[in-house]
Amino acid sequence: AEGAARIAILRHHNERLSKLRDEVERDVANAPAPAPLEPVYERVSAELAEMPEVTTHGRKAALRVSVARKWQTADGIAGFELRPIKGILPTFQPGAHIDVHMPNGEIRQYSITNGPGETDSFTIGVKLERDSKGGSKCMHETVREGDVLAISEPRNNFPLRRDAIKTLFVAGGIGITPLLAMAQALKNQELAHELHYFAQGEEHLAFADRLKHLGDALKPHLGLSPDATGAELRQLLAGYRNGMHLYICGPGPMLEAARKIAAEQGWPDSAVHFEYFKNTNKIDDSSSFEVALARSCVTLQVPAGKTIMQVMRESGIDVPSSCEQGACGTCVATVIEGEPDHQDVYLNDAERKAGTKIMTCVSRAKSARLVLDI
Repeated sequence: AEGAARIAILRHHNERLSKLRDEVERDVANAPAPAPLEPVYERVSAELAEMPEVTTHGRKAALRVSVARKWQTADGIAGFELRPIKGILPTFQPGAHIDVHMPNGEIRQYSITNGPGETDSFTIGVKLERDSKGGSKCMHETVREGDVLAISEPRNNFPLRRDAIKTLFVAGGIGITPLLAMAQALKNQELAHELHYFAQGEEHLAFADRLKHLGDALKPHLGLSPDATGAELRQLLAGYRNGMHLYICGPGPMLEAARKIAAEQGWPDSAVHFEYFKNTNKIDDSSSFEVALARSCVTLQVPAGKTIMQVMRESGIDVPSSCEQGACGTCVATVIEGEPDHQDVYLNDAERKAGTKIMTCVSRAKSARLVLDI
């Protein structure tokens, strides 16, 4: 009897729940459609929406930044403080640079001058070039505080070693930008270093507020003629000791002179590090040759007038790049077979002689065929 009573109670509740379900389903079916839900995300401005995620030649503009500050940091050099629109900026090591995508469509590379602990913004310096084709001119004359720019994530083809017994930095003009970041890092770690800054005059010394924090490590060399600069370089590069390292960045002629003098003073290639801002060499693209890409199992013909990089991209093979003039090292590839015709300014003499690397944006082949590890 007790079991039958329990079953009756369960049947009663089941009937009640079934009726309730039917009523709910009937009400829902007869109810008007709800209004569309408003998006919970914030709409981006038209200016941001029009910026492409991937720009021409596959160079990614991964970050959106605002120009928080723009100022004249030296005669002919503008400083820019770039802050993220959202989120945080990626970390980087001294010597790194970013691609800046400008309002006029040009893309230029600028070194980050930040010191240790500066993680909320990137600071760059831009020199107004007399023969500017739109890059530095746009940054100086068009870009204003509050503007939004697209930039790449930092790349570093000019890394700082921190195991030197002493580090010498030789900067010329705007070449101070990557070396200043390095000097600030070594200052923070109390590692032995000197920053030799060659400029036309005191008014040409960029980022004076940062320079003063280097103390006695800063050695300005002002208003020197080319001959006097050479004599000064010979003096400061004398007395190489094993374990010392030298970093050079500046105008091509000064950089070439410093490298030559360092070699004469006994500095090995492995201890001399340099970065050119541009390749001023005349590029000979009159040769034609074959390139085999070992990992891609593809063989391509490179005609006169086209680069290895261009031919690879035309075949759908993505190749990282930045300056595309053989100065930054981003497009370097390993040579498995064949003899490269080096036309870059990135590789040192030992690397050129080894023939195991090639800059696909400008360099070509002396042999009829190259095999690359791509």
